[in-house]
Amino acid sequence: MSQVFCAHLDDLAILELQGGQPDKLLQGQITADMNLVTPEQALPGLLCSLKGRVISSFEVVAFAENHLALILPADNLEAVQSHLKKYEPFFKTRLLETTDQYQLLGLSGKETPALVASLLGAWPKSNYRQAVTEKGLVLHLPGPLARGLVLLQRDHEDFAATLDKIKSLTAAVPLDCWRMLDIQVGRAQVNADLADQYLPQMLNYQALGAVSFKKGCYIGQEVVARAQFRGQVKKRLHRVHLNTDKLQLPAAVYDSAGKQQGEIIQTASDRRGELEALAVINQKALEENDQFFANSELTLKASLLNLPYDQQARVALHGAEA
Repeated sequence: MSQVFCAHLDDLAILELQGGQPDKLLQGQITADMNLVTPEQALPGLLCSLKGRVISSFEVVAFAENHLALILPADNLEAVQSHLKKYEPFFKTRLLETTDQYQLLGLSGKETPALVASLLGAWPKSNYRQAVTEKGLVLHLPGPLARGLVLLQRDHEDFAATLDKIKSLTAAVPLDCWRMLDIQVGRAQVNADLADQYLPQMLNYQALGAVSFKKGCYIGQEVVARAQFRGQVKKRLHRVHLNTDKLQLPAAVYDSAGKQQGEIIQTASDRRGELEALAVINQKALEENDQFFANSELTLKASLLNLPYDQQARVALHGAEA
């Protein structure tokens, strides 16, 4: 049986920024420090509102100098593109949706590095390192096992053959399996359903390398910085287990007294057919309660699971303080 699992990432879109000064355009709009993005180094990033709430999450990748792209939830494409398009003329940059030019795949498993290197010509060895090849782009993402986001270029002469080889050498899995990997690494995908609700720190994005506190101004920066340095983050993202196979979202989190203390924002099925989830929970409630529930009848327990990072950390992917 294959040691690599493959999911088709049909919920994602690609927004390219071509020519001019795309790095400077994004530097004044998003949370990531664009000075760190190169054809070898990608970053997670966020677009926030003036009130500091996250509009969309995405990966920022570079195809070449002055040629960047955002890989983002497809249902947020219009909102992000409309916002950034206002700045196109000032930086002489073209914004183009190019989703149809690529096949987006999520690969994970023990043999992923060897498979990707053999078929695409490269495997970046650490988290958020990327490789651009003649066949497309590979982005190494965090995960319990090696995990890569692959953009296969459809107009490459070997596209069909490469895709066929990937299909024959991997085990196809539903998108829900890829979402489970995001939950396990404590990363919330901010799509249209979650837009404009949470500060980056409420989703632990400052601990994931997505927020720079040194780069200077961007949309919502003052609010985000104030929350960080004045300790005003009252809710944070947690990983939980639910002893059920389905849950209607959005769902609330209740303490043992039946008081709502947070929200469950994303779920995915585990190997037992039960759910793991990401929940934003009141920090004070965590100090005062040792049990939480996902229904008002207090019959569906929400058991806290460990996250692979310190929720209050402030990190940069290059190892320095963000």
